[in-house]
Amino acid sequence: MAVYAGADSVITVDCQYLMPEHAAAYLIVEGERAAFVDNNTVHAVPLLLDALASHGLGPEHVAYAIITHLHLDHAGGTSALAARCPNATVIAHPRAVRHLVDPARLVASAKGVYGEERFNALYGGIAPIREDRIRAVQDGEELQFGRRTLRFLHTPGHAKHHICIHDSASNGVFTGDAFGVAFNARRGGTRLFLLCSTPPTDFDPQQAQASVKKILATGAERIYFAHFGAMTSVQEGGRAILESIGHMEALLKEAAASDLNGSALARFCEARLHRIVEDQARASGATFAAQEWRCIETDVQINAQGLALAAERRRRAG
Repeated sequence: MAVYAGADSVITVDCQYLMPEHAAAYLIVEGERAAFVDNNTVHAVPLLLDALASHGLGPEHVAYAIITHLHLDHAGGTSALAARCPNATVIAHPRAVRHLVDPARLVASAKGVYGEERFNALYGGIAPIREDRIRAVQDGEELQFGRRTLRFLHTPGHAKHHICIHDSASNGVFTGDAFGVAFNARRGGTRLFLLCSTPPTDFDPQQAQASVKKILATGAERIYFAHFGAMTSVQEGGRAILESIGHMEALLKEAAASDLNGSALARFCEARLHRIVEDQARASGATFAAQEWRCIETDVQINAQGLALAAERRRRAG
């Protein structure tokens, strides 16, 4: 188990998803109460509970299991975690509630992206959660949790059901995927390498830009990335992710204007996205191991599918 102590009782838990230091869950400790933000997959639940135990707490002390959005590397472990933590309330965007109560469509959609065999290896089983254990939060809603206030922000663009959480104690924001993927936050380099994440089915560049600006407007002094870890260069990060969203928007316009469809359109987006990512990696000055490049390649493939879908949707809308 790898855990990283952070500011004001915020602990980063490495969920070991795909590779070390690629996907994080966060444990917030307030006396004898705890909350998790993003719960990764069923395979990560023992790591979350181990992190809890290392701070002298048990499953019964978990008050909240918060998910930033429904994508399964963030929410796939939630039902298993809730089953282990009898006092935990699951917190999510209102649009997410019905999929937590009945995950059948969510699972089918993910299997369509990954294939059944890959889905089972990555995510395992996902069970329904009773509706009376779920709390939907509105934009700007606040929750007092010990000495801290958690304020929930609706942040669409990556997904319509996405929320971010501002934590008053650390003056940090748990950004899920709304602030992008930080590939070199822990890998050196002279410039941040943040990549806008555009998987199926909801990518909207204007909404993504607005969500980043909403996060920056909180005045936060740190960003807690789901991929991966804490960052204090918030303004620099804002510039980097807005630049990446701009690249995705330009590629989306190019794809929508083409006469390609289906798999040919996805291949077009993937080839263009490869060049964008390689340029970003080169400009960052960071070096990546072969395993890290394989992980980046996976993101490129999934992001290309999302861009192709968004391009076809844009055409239909005229």
